Amino acid sequence: MTIQKLVEHQKKSFQKGDFSSLSKRKESLNTLKKLLQENEQEICSAIREDFGKPYFESYTSEIATILHEIDHHLKNLDKWAKPDQVGNSIFTFPSRNKVYKKPLGTVLIIGAWNYPVHLTFQPLVGALSAGNNAILKPSELAVQTSALIKDLVEQYFSPSILAVVEGAVDETQELLSQPFDKIFFTGSSRVGKIVMKAAAEQLIPVTLELGGKSPAIVHSDANIEIASKRIWWGKTMNAGQICVAPDFVLIHQSVKKKFVEVSQQVLSQFYNNDYITGENYTQIINYDHFERLENLIEQSEVIHGGTTNRETRFIEPTMIQADWDSVIMEEEIFGPLLPILTYKNLDEAKERLIKRNSPLALYLFTESQDVESEIIEQVPFGGGCINETISHLTNPNLPFGGVGHSGMGAYHGKYSFDCFTRLQSVLKKPIWPDPDFRYPPIDTDKLKWLKKLLK
Repeated sequence: MTIQKLVEHQKKSFQKGDFSSLSKRKESLNTLKKLLQENEQEICSAIREDFGKPYFESYTSEIATILHEIDHHLKNLDKWAKPDQVGNSIFTFPSRNKVYKKPLGTVLIIGAWNYPVHLTFQPLVGALSAGNNAILKPSELAVQTSALIKDLVEQYFSPSILAVVEGAVDETQELLSQPFDKIFFTGSSRVGKIVMKAAAEQLIPVTLELGGKSPAIVHSDANIEIASKRIWWGKTMNAGQICVAPDFVLIHQSVKKKFVEVSQQVLSQFYNNDYITGENYTQIINYDHFERLENLIEQSEVIHGGTTNRETRFIEPTMIQADWDSVIMEEEIFGPLLPILTYKNLDEAKERLIKRNSPLALYLFTESQDVESEIIEQVPFGGGCINETISHLTNPNLPFGGVGHSGMGAYHGKYSFDCFTRLQSVLKKPIWPDPDFRYPPIDTDKLKWLKKLLK
């Protein structure tokens, strides 16, 4: 079936309304849950072939998170989908007013390569929960995982509800030319602009989950031992190939030396000086990304690490001495390289951050409530943590999304349901009473009464 025919088939299926009832939505969510549970080994094996990612990390970040999201939707779907009864206004009294939550229709979800299961299925949970059908486009860079997603979806789902299109640029462009009712994209800002431009041609709403250079701010009063462990935990996850990884550390100059020393100890403890792909560490996705990261190392002043192995696409967690004009500070790193920059006072740090594009995430390490309040109130970012990294993603009660160059729209939990839902307002007016006040002919007395009512 061609892409055009597939989209036409899904749109006709949606119009019939066969799967938008709450019972059918729950059935689809449970089917997705079954797909993940029954194929855990195959999924983790495919991810290992693409990345060399350890089984534990694959399960926790790619499967467990989605299972948790599905359960959260199943538990709350009845409440979320229930129409909201809202109040009257002076112009509508007496009447009953409701806001209905309606599915958008047929949606396109374009996943990303760095978490090929999670970033494809996480938004899908919201799409199914809200009563839509969907076409998935997994990333072609995660070759084995993309093929497995297509195979499993075809085993578990009818194409009228869920289908997968594999491919690269040509297939993506063909998909973007179709009349979808919503496009959800996760990836780079560069491709995000292409997606948004194509969607604008047909007035298709979009959610863009992009990226950026997410800072980890370490203030002078921070617990350096905890900050080092949690920053490197976030930075080495998936070998730094995660959109919310700490991209650089902005640290008060008084504690930089200690942070570097403690970081060296932390990395030694994490890996016992032995990085083993597939067991405790992840390789870089392909040679293009490997060479890009290796070039950044060669152009930088390395404080610690820097070892690479082209054959295994291995790049050691590396600390780099940097300033705001360094080459490594130009774009998102998306790898296990961590530039270290210093600041003298908080005003200087805030000024630097505010001038840059707003990041997807921000992490602040401090014991001061005043410092915390200043950063949260004055520095724009998508979401983040205080004295922690990355964990805000795992709470379905928190919206996840960017701002400006790091994206638009949010999802996770109820925010995923809302992301794929349109609001439909309905006012119901009784036959009686039916005063003549609002009907022509209009005269000055009626205008006087209206002005009195509005006082």
